[in-house]
Amino acid sequence: MRLSLGLFVSLVLAFSYLWQTTRDSIQFLSEDYVVQHLKHDAEGVLNAIQFDSANNIIVNTQQIEPVYLRPFSGQYYQINMNDAVIRSRSLWDQDMLVPNVAMGEQQKLYLTGPKKQPLIVMIYGFNKQGHALTVAVAEDLSPTIVNQHNFQYQYSRIVGMLLFLLLICQIVILRISFKPFKNIRTQIKRLRQGDIEQLDTHVPEEAFDLVKEINHLLITLESRLQRSRNALGDLAHALKMPLTVIQQLSYNQQIKEQPDIQQSLQKQITAMQNIMGRVLKQARLAGDGVGLLKFNAREEVPELIQLLENMYKEKNISIHYTLTGKDTIAIDREDMLELLGNLLDNACKWAQSQINISIENTLKLHIVIEDDGPGISENNRANLLKRGTRVDEMKAGHGLGLAIVKYMIQQQGGELKLNQSSQLGGLSVDITL
Repeated sequence: MRLSLGLFVSLVLAFSYLWQTTRDSIQFLSEDYVVQHLKHDAEGVLNAIQFDSANNIIVNTQQIEPVYLRPFSGQYYQINMNDAVIRSRSLWDQDMLVPNVAMGEQQKLYLTGPKKQPLIVMIYGFNKQGHALTVAVAEDLSPTIVNQHNFQYQYSRIVGMLLFLLLICQIVILRISFKPFKNIRTQIKRLRQGDIEQLDTHVPEEAFDLVKEINHLLITLESRLQRSRNALGDLAHALKMPLTVIQQLSYNQQIKEQPDIQQSLQKQITAMQNIMGRVLKQARLAGDGVGLLKFNAREEVPELIQLLENMYKEKNISIHYTLTGKDTIAIDREDMLELLGNLLDNACKWAQSQINISIENTLKLHIVIEDDGPGISENNRANLLKRGTRVDEMKAGHGLGLAIVKYMIQQQGGELKLNQSSQLGGLSVDITL
């Protein structure tokens, strides 16, 4: 938009300057032509000047152009010599207020003629037979001005048409030139939605470096994300053995003699084991999938349910799943796995035997997960979303699950609600994205 506006302004300024320059040039050339014509007529008037025996000035009208003899013809002359003034018949005894000039000098004036018409007047200083003369010749500029206006009108039309055509050509050229960038924008949108993993590099040379750098950035970000996920799992695995050793040491006879210390130590060990267990669960839920891919609810959710049912096999939990609308959800696969994994893991932890999960993927994404657990009082629901808060400290977990879910939903511009399930009686988690 800025480029189009800049080119439009530059074209308008260029054509305005061209129009102004041409107008001034035409005016100068027209007046210069008139001036040359008047100079020629002034020389003709000078040749027609004669002197009698008393040195009185006489003009031989036989040598004068007939146009100067016709009243108000539009061309006039006036001769000043001392106090004597001789006017052309075309002036009809009206004076032109012109100054006297020295021999060899000339002057140009713009005056009003006898018919109130604009005149251009050229004044010349001559010396003939020892007499100093000032000869002023004038011409009506009205026809010249009319011709100039006609030319300017026609020229303005041509300039306007050319400007319009150039603007059309500019728009077409810009659209053709920026079409590859439009395709890149479409690909970036598809990339964000998870349809593709990389941008197409078959682009014009001007955009190739940009696309190349974006693809390189995507590879780098994906690599960092995968390393981060792997590092969490590796860290949890690496800490299991030291924690096991510490746990065994807590049963040492010397520690047993200090029951308060033993109890505190075992409590902290249990909390750390819960944290590592949760990290390992998240790593298992995320798997080795490639980031920036869409989430296929019809394929992924049943696998996730089967995994959780195996993880909580001792509770014999039944998870009922319904899907309405499109199978594919335009959210990163890993994010959706982590979100659903946290919610279902939490539901499995508290449920007695039944969990319902429904996903409606139409204009908006609507997810409802319900369980038949004890539920949560209305006063405790707001506290439950706070990071690190747990309703029952005796239940395995560390209070990060729902807080992580809430953060992810906020990142997606969605809404999270906690209610009491009307069907199962436990907690109902309602998500809208």
